Amino acid sequence: MKPTPPPQTPTPVTLQTVLDRLALEGGAVSESRKRDLRSAVLSYAKLKGQPPAAIPLDLAAIRQTLNRMVPARAQVSRKRWANLRSDLARAIEASGMLPMLRTADLEVDEVWTRLLAPADQRIRHGLSRFVRWASLRRIAPESVDDGMIDRFITELDATTLIRNIRDLGRIVAKAWNALVELHQGAGLRLVTVPSNRPAPTRIPWRQLSSSFQEDVEQYLTWASVPDPLAEGARARALAPLSLRLQQTHIHSAASAAAAAGIPLDQIISLASIIEPEAFRALLRHLWQQDGRTLSAFTHAVGVTLTAVARDWVKAPAETIAVLKTLRSRLGKLPIGLTEKNQALLRKFDDPRLLAALLDLPDKLWRAARRNLATSRWPFIELQTALAIDVLLHVPMRMQNLTSLEFDVHLYWPQGRRKPALLRLRAAEIKNDVPLEFEIPTVLAERLQVLRNEIAPAVTGERSDRLFVTFRGTPRTQAAISVAIEKTLLKHLGIEMTCHQFRHLAAKIHLDANPWAFELVRQLLGHKNLKTTTRFYAGVNTLRAGRAHAELLQKIRESKFGRGWKRRTPRPRGE
Repeated sequence: MKPTPPPQTPTPVTLQTVLDRLALEGGAVSESRKRDLRSAVLSYAKLKGQPPAAIPLDLAAIRQTLNRMVPARAQVSRKRWANLRSDLARAIEASGMLPMLRTADLEVDEVWTRLLAPADQRIRHGLSRFVRWASLRRIAPESVDDGMIDRFITELDATTLIRNIRDLGRIVAKAWNALVELHQGAGLRLVTVPSNRPAPTRIPWRQLSSSFQEDVEQYLTWASVPDPLAEGARARALAPLSLRLQQTHIHSAASAAAAAGIPLDQIISLASIIEPEAFRALLRHLWQQDGRTLSAFTHAVGVTLTAVARDWVKAPAETIAVLKTLRSRLGKLPIGLTEKNQALLRKFDDPRLLAALLDLPDKLWRAARRNLATSRWPFIELQTALAIDVLLHVPMRMQNLTSLEFDVHLYWPQGRRKPALLRLRAAEIKNDVPLEFEIPTVLAERLQVLRNEIAPAVTGERSDRLFVTFRGTPRTQAAISVAIEKTLLKHLGIEMTCHQFRHLAAKIHLDANPWAFELVRQLLGHKNLKTTTRFYAGVNTLRAGRAHAELLQKIRESKFGRGWKRRTPRPRGE
């Protein structure tokens, strides 16, 4: 009896498979074109930092990598980057490993051509790829519905590498509905426009019981200390930012309790969620939601609820002890900067990147000034340039940056073309510590130019706010943050949040003087030096090591002479 051979594991298909198949391809692709396609595959592998044999042929994963990459991060020219995606798709198609959909050169059916003829450029552009696909699949306009657009997106997802496919369904749906409105009575159907908002992680506030909402409002009012002489008044008022954070923590806690199985009709007050079993259930849900690790947010929720139990609910000491024990079982947060923040700061060990960041505001400002005559969008880019420059000089928190006002926070005590002063009142600062900084002359003058010359020409008025829309209304914190982060990614190839400018400022000073913690404390507005050292002492060991090595070198030079160098021992046998 012959033994049954073991089942053979199929060889995984990788980008190396694509290269091998390209080498065996007949005469359908010219040799020069083959070189371009091979170069695209190898360039992508280099971006991934892996050999082609280690990268599975997974279109979704490849698309995600390309979408998250920008030319500055990839360190390639914009022209090369524009060709990389299309050449990589053509290489996969030429290898025959996967069917790839190509719509660029497809002809549009006459019926679709007539339908699009009266449409404006926005509609035609939004439907361009869809109508070519519909022409290829012989789909009539009357057949278009939600299912047809879903089918289109699904096919693109499975057979193309086009960018931002997640947003394409919304773009197509909006353009199609505009086309339907243009051809009323033609038998065309409106479709559902997908939402681009992420799925909510919390229960809508209005769905929580009215008694719970009232209790929370009463607690937040009490915590703001409207009357410090009232009976039972809190010893110290919470800052507005702290009040908003605590409301967020309480909202998330109630949502987590409901998600953990506690009925909404039982969440009737703050006392409902600080009961030990409810507290245990909601903490467990948040912990599991974070991948079974303790996040800073979950830790903050636990701290807030414990404080509420002690100060507002007046829970017994035994209950408070139980809550603290449950919270401690999740572990402690690591001391110092997170790994994400440390990884970003390590990138700035490259002096070229730091120099590029410092030069970026000037580069953006000059480019936007040149383009302002032909478009109004550079008005926003000018503000982004100023925002980055302000954060470099004054590493303030984002809520303070977005609320800056002329003559309230920004002053010119010496007049124009002189340094300005930036003042933040104690009530506006998280730690209730007033801050005052000097703005250098070049940046101060650009702030004046924006307010007195550029903003009136765009908005029609001289605004008191630094960051405004085209209509002169204040821009939101989210809009300003996104603009800054996108600009840094586009020009420098780094993912950096506005808050991380504070960490970078500390790094710059501590690199120059490893013991300048007091200077960093004052620069960042920390009330306590322990806060500064807790965050930045951990990353200071590298600087201490450098200083120690320099000290040893000086001792050696003083003993053996300035020209002394450590000799490298020769290998034995020489």
